[in-house]
Amino acid sequence: GRISSAGQPLEGATVGLEGDPRRTVRADAAGRYRLILPATGTVRVLARAIGYAPVSRTVTLGTSGQDTLDFVLRQSASTLNTVVTTATLQERYLSDSPVKVELVTPAFLQRNVSNNVMDNVSFLPGLTQQVDCGVCFTNNIRINGMEGPYTAVLIDGTPMMSALATVYGLNSIDPSLIEQIEIIRGPNSTLYGSEAMGGVINIVTKDARLAPKYSLNAFGTSDGETSVSLAAAPSVGGVRSLLSITGSRNAHFVDRNGDGFSDLPLVSRLSVMNKWVTGTPANRPFELMARVYGEDRFGGTDAWTRADRGSASVYGESIRTYRAELLGTYRPGAPGTPLRFDLSGNWHDQDSFYGATVYRAAQQVAFAQGVWSPQLARHGLTVGGAVRYQRYSDSTQAQRTTDTRVIPGVFVQDEVSLGTRASMLAGIRIDHHEAHGVIASPRLALKWTPDPHTTIRVNGATGFRVVSLFTEDHAALTGARTVRIDEALRPERSATATVSLNRVMDVRGIEDAMTLDIDLFHTRFSNRIVGDFDTDPNLIIYRNLRGAAVTRGASVALGYATLRQPFTGSVGFTLQDVFVENGGVRRALPFAATAQGVFSLGYRIDRLALTLDWTGRVQGPAALPRFDGLASRSPWFTEQHLQLTRRRPGAPDLYIAVKNLFNFVQRDAIVDPFNPFGDRFDTARVYGPLQGRRLLFGVRQIVGR
Repeated sequence: GRISSAGQPLEGATVGLEGDPRRTVRADAAGRYRLILPATGTVRVLARAIGYAPVSRTVTLGTSGQDTLDFVLRQSASTLNTVVTTATLQERYLSDSPVKVELVTPAFLQRNVSNNVMDNVSFLPGLTQQVDCGVCFTNNIRINGMEGPYTAVLIDGTPMMSALATVYGLNSIDPSLIEQIEIIRGPNSTLYGSEAMGGVINIVTKDARLAPKYSLNAFGTSDGETSVSLAAAPSVGGVRSLLSITGSRNAHFVDRNGDGFSDLPLVSRLSVMNKWVTGTPANRPFELMARVYGEDRFGGTDAWTRADRGSASVYGESIRTYRAELLGTYRPGAPGTPLRFDLSGNWHDQDSFYGATVYRAAQQVAFAQGVWSPQLARHGLTVGGAVRYQRYSDSTQAQRTTDTRVIPGVFVQDEVSLGTRASMLAGIRIDHHEAHGVIASPRLALKWTPDPHTTIRVNGATGFRVVSLFTEDHAALTGARTVRIDEALRPERSATATVSLNRVMDVRGIEDAMTLDIDLFHTRFSNRIVGDFDTDPNLIIYRNLRGAAVTRGASVALGYATLRQPFTGSVGFTLQDVFVENGGVRRALPFAATAQGVFSLGYRIDRLALTLDWTGRVQGPAALPRFDGLASRSPWFTEQHLQLTRRRPGAPDLYIAVKNLFNFVQRDAIVDPFNPFGDRFDTARVYGPLQGRRLLFGVRQIVGR
């Protein structure tokens, strides 16, 4: 038969038997397919394509012969029809994944324009951007209250961010290059190793074959920030290429809270990315991406000049970062061969001064992985081996020698079909660390679909993490406190259980227009490494926790999206309890908010070619490090953005936004700011936005496909 939409063939669409992944084929460039069914009786045949609502048909098979069955699919705004790879290392439709994957689309990123992806994460359920330093804006992504180092960040499915790179590397990723972001909340050490203890964020960049021929995105703000991103997708022989150049600059000193320090760092940033691919979207035998990135960042007092770098009289934090990345994927054999190889390498250099304290560091990481994913009867196997080489050195007193690690690992995972409505996923990973020996990380996941609109997932997993303290905890580098490590730090371990329910609902005859997600999570840590800020105000003491650390909570999210109505919206609310318990005494971990609400509302005014987007978050109280005279908990606050976009066919998109609409700004992010070389000075107390209300103006132009 033939698969089409609006009269056009759908190349790469799949057709197969419901509940039997062995009987699945892809449509060719003309949309035609041939499905061999050596059976008789009545079966249901399912046709699917990315971005289209699936269609199933009941067919009664004869004893022999050929039947023709055509499918016409309709475009859908539902993300359930999107392919993801993060949960199983295989391409799967989002609705089929046994492990819950949350999806962030380019449309969501465009509703809140920014020049780096970190500015968008705080508006997703259960995720927050934690600013670790109120002067230089070191930041990380928290998932379910857990600090950034517990999250593995991937680019196109390959681990690229670790240790030193997490400090500023995420700020260099331009949202205009992102095809989608895949998020898993909970341990994924079985597939991704040490950094995936709390979750995984996979940033999928645009496919060069599907990217616009030329694109431009540029904007400026009333605070003096400017950003320009240029991209082109030329074809060279049988190879498609995507070249992107992104530059950002902020040279305007702003101090609205009157503490003498800049409200945002002064930054000059340049990132160049080039990606090459061969084959078709349905068959990609080879992909290669290279990226270089440089940044000069400053935060501090207005009197500081470059001549004061490292000064003990004029306070400033100056960070110069240089980074290079190379990653590739090779799929040998014919289309559909279940074998792939991933290779990556990165080099990261940082030259920094925090006041008069120097911090120079370098890191090199190389990664290689092979994965074999055959389908054997009811079993979908994933068998792989990986090796990671890490070399790190810095100038701190704690890091007296270069730290070199070679970490080999093997993993196996089996997804078993338990009929048409249920499946089970079981897996284990074994890594070897020279200092800690063999570490095993098992996991088990169950997926049950009681009806076509409801999916229930139950997951249990363990995780582990080998800590790189001075690259992960910025408080160990800045401020006046002395760092003390009381013992040889052992790897952290965790055990997690999650339960999730996804319900898809039709609204006024529109299929899959509304989604409801309910999630419960509970993680218990052993050997948790926690900085003790309270025993002595002049010390930060690091040791393995003798008791337990727990993060637990629940979240609810509701979304509405359809191509047939002008309104889109999503709202989510998360409650969480994050604490450590030692000797029968319980205390809340700093910066883990007890409650968080997020929303994103959009409305198209078609006759005026306008779209209005309103994005916001409401954050509840969180424990803060204790300082005399300052509150030990943060207040409730809200941060909201309003954006108006004009889209006309053939013309550039024009947009204007009001950032931080209600002008909430934290006033006490820096402790004792007028005595930065004193014993009480501290920069690690940021719980809310430091930039006030500002205007943003921008233009976006796309030419061809």
